[in-house]
Amino acid sequence: MKRPALFFLLILMITIILPACHENEWADWRLKNEQWMATNKSKTDILTTASGLQYKVIHQGYQRKPSINSYVKVNYKGTLIDGSTFDSGTGVVFSLSSLVPGWQEGITKMNGGGTYVLYVPSKLGYDTLSTNVKIPPYSTLIFEVDLVDSQN
Repeated sequence: MKRPALFFLLILMITIILPACHENEWADWRLKNEQWMATNKSKTDILTTASGLQYKVIHQGYQRKPSINSYVKVNYKGTLIDGSTFDSGTGVVFSLSSLVPGWQEGITKMNGGGTYVLYVPSKLGYDTLSTNVKIPPYSTLIFEVDLVDSQN
């Protein structure tokens, strides 16, 4: 009876301690990303929303704006604050409602034919749970986005 209880206690302790170790592993990266966003926010050409999304209008575009229920066709490049590229695509069609909150908010601000740079804080991106191994926890996501078209 003692061995199963001891085994259970050991598993419980590992379950509690292991996630805490991983959070410390990314503490410096988290701080760098928060500081980067604070510095970026102070630039004169950067707009910031109430949610913390930052964006820069490169070209406004003249077609209609998409809604959250739209399908959007985009050209994009995703980078991290260190300049490393984690994703890109040309002529890619997405259901806007299936994307991270930062994209949903940023793309709905754009007119079709427009080009923006979206600076997505981790809480509006993947936070601590990315499915892309190139995106560490707590990462700010920087997207250069051309909104080619949208359909409701």
